[in-house]
Amino acid sequence: MQAQDDYVCVRCEGKDYLKEQTLAEMETSLDPATFVRIHRSFVLNLDRLARVELDERENRVAILNDGRRLPISRAGYARLSTLLT
Repeated sequence: MQAQDDYVCVRCEGKDYLKEQTLAEMETSLDPATFVRIHRSFVLNLDRLARVELDERENRVAILNDGRRLPISRAGYARLSTLLT
């Protein structure tokens, strides 16, 4: 899920859907064991995570099963790490 102003873009089965709701509001209704906020603009479904890599500037990036790359903030990586271990 990606924040887009007062909307959330949800990607499902290769399609994007916009919902009029903030990412913070949407996040409260999700299972915290499956979904984690990895960046101020992104919530990640752990089932879609293939791996975490470092980019050319030593920033962490989530690589999804479909090849998409999502940025991970330092705080987001701390949250993600606790769920992956």
